[in-house]
Amino acid sequence: MTEDNERTRNIAIIGFGASGKTQLADTVLYNAKVVQSIGKVIDKTSNMVLEQEEFEHLTTMTASLATVEINGTKFNIVDTPSQDGFMGDTINALQAVDAAIFLMSAQTDIKQEVEILIKHTRIFNLPVIFLINKMDAENADFNRSVKEYSKYLNIRLTPVALPIGSCDKFEGLYSLIDKKTYLYARDASGRSKQTTENIPSDAGEFEKGLIEIVAESDDVLLEKYLNNEQLKIDDLFKPIKKAVLSRTLLPVIPGSSLLNIGIDKLFEFCSLWLPSHNELNDKVMLKSADGGDVAEIKRTSTEKPVLFVFKTTIDPYAGKMSYARVFSGRITQDNVLYNAATGTEEKTNHIYAMTGKKSKLIDTAESGDIIALAKLQATRTGDTLKGAKDSMSIPPVYKPKKLVAYAVKPKGKSDEDKVTQTLNKILEEDISLSLRRDTQLKELIIEGISKEQLEIDMHKAKRKYGIDLDLVLPDIPYKETIKGKAEAQGKYKKQSGGRGQYGDVWLKLEPLHRGKGVEFVDNIVGGSIPRQYIPAVEKGVKEAASEGFIAGYPVVDLVATVYDGSYHVVDSSELAFKIAGSFAFKKCMENAIPVLLEPIMLITVTVPEAFTGEVIGGLNSKRAKILGMEHDDSKKQVIKAHVPLSEVQSYGDELRSITKGMGTFDIEFYGYEEVPAHISEKIVSSRNKKEVRV
Repeated sequence: MTEDNERTRNIAIIGFGASGKTQLADTVLYNAKVVQSIGKVIDKTSNMVLEQEEFEHLTTMTASLATVEINGTKFNIVDTPSQDGFMGDTINALQAVDAAIFLMSAQTDIKQEVEILIKHTRIFNLPVIFLINKMDAENADFNRSVKEYSKYLNIRLTPVALPIGSCDKFEGLYSLIDKKTYLYARDASGRSKQTTENIPSDAGEFEKGLIEIVAESDDVLLEKYLNNEQLKIDDLFKPIKKAVLSRTLLPVIPGSSLLNIGIDKLFEFCSLWLPSHNELNDKVMLKSADGGDVAEIKRTSTEKPVLFVFKTTIDPYAGKMSYARVFSGRITQDNVLYNAATGTEEKTNHIYAMTGKKSKLIDTAESGDIIALAKLQATRTGDTLKGAKDSMSIPPVYKPKKLVAYAVKPKGKSDEDKVTQTLNKILEEDISLSLRRDTQLKELIIEGISKEQLEIDMHKAKRKYGIDLDLVLPDIPYKETIKGKAEAQGKYKKQSGGRGQYGDVWLKLEPLHRGKGVEFVDNIVGGSIPRQYIPAVEKGVKEAASEGFIAGYPVVDLVATVYDGSYHVVDSSELAFKIAGSFAFKKCMENAIPVLLEPIMLITVTVPEAFTGEVIGGLNSKRAKILGMEHDDSKKQVIKAHVPLSEVQSYGDELRSITKGMGTFDIEFYGYEEVPAHISEKIVSSRNKKEVRV
């Protein structure tokens, strides 16, 4: 790990689900002679799968790292998830690498994830090489895929190699760069032979297109091109790399990761055109926690260390592993680093080079390396580790949006501390989750991106830590209020021999504007209730309000005024006036026109134009109030509406079904509104039945 990092390429493999990302990584391990045979997810032999659940669901759920050497170039390859519930690992990985390989299916099954992925390659300014994968699959069509992906993503994909055959006749590719045809044995050995025959008839047309776009990235070449001077591919090796690094050229090649066809050429192009650590901007930007101060650190091994932690895994037996990119400096075993967020000291006791789920202990890691650190105590995903003790850090870009929320209930007898401790470990691995306790509902709520994500994480909790947890939709945090005014007396009088209890309160309730809570006003004059008992009256009123009147939900948005009462010199007490205040409140509620309130959400739904009608129809069926529609920068329809929370608790899964995964939504709390009477009756009836069962 101490070799010159000019030979190192840090690359994330990205693409939508089932595009073959993990298969590509497994095939690369074989080509690098790290393994004896090509692993496969489908038969559970993949070397890149870290979690059992990934085999069960046949999809990547967590990023994995492999460090390999191919023809003198060291590749740190990060295989990434694509489903929205696990996209956090992908975005963090993109922040830790220097380039990406973007996989697309030759069957042109375009999915919404590709937009998110291409957007983040722009955010991080990553050069990208595209692989039209699965050229051996039924209905594979290279040219159609290039055109349709280019149109959908509003980019210009430029072939640098063309397929020889397709579907069951796919046998190789023709390279526009060296003008040679490469045919492969179909035993996935990766062996190829060069041939000058079987050149695609449209090769000249594609070569002209490649020359044109490369010329656009270089002023000298562009002038020659515009002056009709003949340019040849042989003259463009350096300009091609320049064009790739500037993202002017988005090269695409055909291949099959399963049959190992074209994968050697893909990584040859990666070695030629994708940047080493040294070829990038030589500064690392650091910011203070408030974003006010900015500092720059050079990307060299002579600087003090700066590492960005982009992933965390926890094993019940092996412990915690923190995956990190070394952006500057050099670390060795037993170095002391500082967490920029917390100031906590961390020791680099064990440094590992990773190959999927296998690890190799190494002595040193330097600027440009991607490694794993064992058993860091206080460091989480997104943290910056440094050789200097200050708060300047690399701010993580990923900001998860919580789209679903479920209450977590242990199936068996398990104390709450153990459940919370287990879930906090799950949260360390999956930073798109959050955990909170709802004091009103008395429920432990876990929030995330999708129900499927939460179910998989609960399965992981059972497998790793032996805790069986159920997910149920949380109760809706309804509230109660009043629409009218009322006055009532609350008297508590008790005589049982000896000292008795006496408290007498006259109370008036009036409605307030939404969001005002419960206000208490002392309007006692003339000492009808002594001053020392007024706080007890207030406590009785507010406790009664918290217990509800219609269905046991907290009463809000009213003012309670105590304006009269009486007391007994001997028998009055704080307890008596607290009970009297409670009685008065409940009597007032009977005549103050009590109603239920429900939480209303502001929902913003973004969908392709074709799905607008169905989405609006669905929202209308959920009692939504459509606020408006407009087009965004990508010409998609953006629909805004107010909708009751009870109607959209599982909206994410519904929207994915309606839009075939191409719709997204944001949701945030807006306020409380009165529940329609017919729905209120059902809620009260259901609530009363629950109380009877209890």
